[in-house]
Amino acid sequence: MADRPRIVGIDLGTTNTLVASVRNRIPKIVPTDRGNLILPSVVALSSKGDLLVGGVAKDQMVTNPRNTLWGTKRLIGRKYHSKSVEDLRGAFPYDIVEGPGGDAAVMLDGKLYSLPQVSSFVLSQLKTIAEQFLGGPIDAAVISVPAYYNDNQRQAVKEAGRLAGFDVKRIVNEPTAAALAYGFNRGLDQKILVYDLGGGTFDVSVLHLSGNVFEVLATGGDTFLGGADFDNRIMEYVLERFREETKVDLAENPIALQRIKNAAEAAKIDLTLIPNVVIDLPFIDERKGKPLDLRIPLTREFLNSLTGDLVDRTFDICDRVLAEKGIARSEIDEIILVGGQSRMPLVQQKIQAHFGKPPRKGVHPDECVALGAALLGDSLGSIDAVTLLDALSMPIGYALPNGRVKRIIEKNSLIPMVKSFRLPPPKEPGAPFIELDIFQGDSDLMVDNEYLGTVRVPSAAAGRKIDFRLTEECLLQVMVEEASGMRKVDLATRDTPEQLKKALQEVVIKRDTQPVPSSNGTNDDRGLLSSIKSIFRRG
Repeated sequence: MADRPRIVGIDLGTTNTLVASVRNRIPKIVPTDRGNLILPSVVALSSKGDLLVGGVAKDQMVTNPRNTLWGTKRLIGRKYHSKSVEDLRGAFPYDIVEGPGGDAAVMLDGKLYSLPQVSSFVLSQLKTIAEQFLGGPIDAAVISVPAYYNDNQRQAVKEAGRLAGFDVKRIVNEPTAAALAYGFNRGLDQKILVYDLGGGTFDVSVLHLSGNVFEVLATGGDTFLGGADFDNRIMEYVLERFREETKVDLAENPIALQRIKNAAEAAKIDLTLIPNVVIDLPFIDERKGKPLDLRIPLTREFLNSLTGDLVDRTFDICDRVLAEKGIARSEIDEIILVGGQSRMPLVQQKIQAHFGKPPRKGVHPDECVALGAALLGDSLGSIDAVTLLDALSMPIGYALPNGRVKRIIEKNSLIPMVKSFRLPPPKEPGAPFIELDIFQGDSDLMVDNEYLGTVRVPSAAAGRKIDFRLTEECLLQVMVEEASGMRKVDLATRDTPEQLKKALQEVVIKRDTQPVPSSNGTNDDRGLLSSIKSIFRRG
């Protein structure tokens, strides 16, 4: 082993998770589950009560769908009552419930597990595998996350790493890690676009590479657009065709649904290489004691028509990201593809048509994020360390009394950074505390953004300096000025987001229908919002 502690790089994916290690400046994927390079991001509880992780968990998805957890990367760091979790609740056969602090959590055989716990089971398995393969203890890791993850999601992934026994040295954005794998020590001077379409998320980042300085110029994405959505389109089509042919609805049959899900994913993968497949599932159900078989042909052309709008959405996001920074498509020197879904021929054709050049070959779409994370881990603290100038993917600000958000840190701001402002007076004269509800998101309305927490300080602090600090991992720290210097403030979360949003919606409805007159005769929501919030804070 190397003299200094080895730091592994981990790509914690929606579908699969990979771990990489660097030896003699060369990063390599550590063989994981059954000699494969990937570990399925699946956790299950067997009928005997054993906890299963990876391939063994995936193997029994069909027979044990309710106690098999997959796709949890879409839920981690989300509040149970958030719109995103509400939209997903029917998409999984397992139970999504409300956990401590209002976070989304899951049930396995009657026991509640937090989502960082679920991810920690996958990471812990990787830790064991890597230690066996590399011969010695591994305590440190760099873990990648989608660039479009908010602060809550980043904190949750860091917590998952901690629960698995890792000292998480850095959280790094997936497209940035992929760019590292492509450009590290190559002495390039290029603008590159990283197109990252994985199992659950889509990210796009534009970077300027200059030697070993990697500067993110612009970033964007969608945490609800990925390969799983392509699979779902095939599933919906298959269910509809089977219903038409047999008058049997398989949507209420969890085992049949799981078989169709697996077959849809396999058909999609086959169609990257061949033009036609048949989804063939014998004895999918029965009618009057006779077995019913499912046999539905699918062509690549028809798959393109089923999912073309999903691919188009990725290019809308690419165009928006470029437009925000005034970058022309012609300025992009290379396009790097990341994520299994980027292998789809339609994606590659549209990249050629959209950017006027084919995507770069020679960068492995599945492996490059883990390889880049390992390179970053290996370079931390070394003399010729890589310089990452990453950017914030979504603005951060605080809620104003009218339900809008005052932005403090704008999108695409380079990190690490500090933004200072003065604490406003309390919302109500004579109130003992100043409370700032902090939100992250692209909307100007608090109701559409993600609630991060509340800064609560005594009213005497009005007018003092407050710092919003973003670390190099894009994690938010809040500091408030005191006589002895700047003090870190922990964010309170006593208002759950759904209460805040409900309160805000009531304010918006009242404002739009019956403006509330304030004491000075103007239409003002301040008193209404304060009174609603005071109800939540009683006790």
